[in-house]
Amino acid sequence: MSKLRIGIIGTGGRGIHCFGKTFVGSHADEVEIVALADSNPVRAQGAKTELGIACELHDSAAELACRRDLDAIVIASVDCSHEEHALLALEHGKHVYIEKPLAITVEGCLKVIEAARRGNKVLSMGFNLRHNAVVHKLRELVEQGVFGRIFSLQAIEHYNGGRTYHSRWNRQKASTGGLWIHKGSHDFDVINYLMGPQARPARVACFANVSVFRPDQLPFPLRDGVAAGPRCSVCPYVKECPDAAPANDNLLFNDETAAIDGYYRDECMYLSAKDTHDQGIAIVEYDNGATASHSEYFATPLTNRHYLIEGTASHGEGDLHDSCVHWQTRWSNERFECRIGPQKGGHGGSDPSIIQAFLDSVRTGSKPRATAIDGLWSVAVGVAAEKSRAEKRVVELSDLFDPRCDLLRD
Repeated sequence: MSKLRIGIIGTGGRGIHCFGKTFVGSHADEVEIVALADSNPVRAQGAKTELGIACELHDSAAELACRRDLDAIVIASVDCSHEEHALLALEHGKHVYIEKPLAITVEGCLKVIEAARRGNKVLSMGFNLRHNAVVHKLRELVEQGVFGRIFSLQAIEHYNGGRTYHSRWNRQKASTGGLWIHKGSHDFDVINYLMGPQARPARVACFANVSVFRPDQLPFPLRDGVAAGPRCSVCPYVKECPDAAPANDNLLFNDETAAIDGYYRDECMYLSAKDTHDQGIAIVEYDNGATASHSEYFATPLTNRHYLIEGTASHGEGDLHDSCVHWQTRWSNERFECRIGPQKGGHGGSDPSIIQAFLDSVRTGSKPRATAIDGLWSVAVGVAAEKSRAEKRVVELSDLFDPRCDLLRD
């Protein structure tokens, strides 16, 4: 079996620490990384060194995409570049794995779907939660009819993630479209996945704010004439701040890479300029009358996701931290539990599974577990949530696109 020849666009943590290292580690016998692309040449060289491979480096995605010696491309660039990079890869006849979100606009998603269909190429969405063992078990129970007809779902995320989402590029809508798209798309997709293809999101209402990570909430007193920030690594209060997380230099992110693009990963999450939220709830009504909600909290000591399913036959719950699923029938009060146990690999064992699934799809042409159409639906809910928050109103998805258009038929 010949090796799949792969290029990676975006040499940050996801592109290199997840995909790059997995390819050269677990899949060295079936994958060859031929080229890396990043607009920061210092970071690209650092990625090549960290992977310990001989490959070509490009400072533009276009240069990589037009190579004739690639079978597939992994897109792990900043969210606002996903549409452009996916279109480049598909137009040059490459199979594509793309990290969520598919794009940061509904229009962008539709363009990518059309390009994938026109080129008849595999496009696998980076929804690693679909490969999580707990979510997989819940979906299995749904398909078996254990819950009956589902009429409501809740997704609740507690994530001690201020240092991730409010100290880095993720905090800017210009880069992500907003956290309901960048972060929430994971959970909106899980909700859609568990609801099943017979129900589609119809309207969204959202409430969200920056309640904690703002200048008036600094968790330490300021000394006269001594300003805090701007980054943990240079802040005079680094020893006093309980949230301090100085970014350690590595081959991908350091002063030399920052000299090229100005990017540091340890901006003060209280003082950083941001137009996202640190807590919020989005409410979704489906076209069959079912309802769902997704809550996310970034100022918390917890890191966990809970999913709650309400059906005509049973109530179900999934706990990702405990790797446990349990459900209770309505009338007999029977309680069932499935303890899955810890899984090996990043994101609770999801990362190795999603990488293997992508390689299998490229080899066989099989349909990925999450497609570009799935990517569109999660982005559409995220876009509607951001719009609802900004305009303080319920947003109809039919105002964003035609849910019945031929392009969205599998």
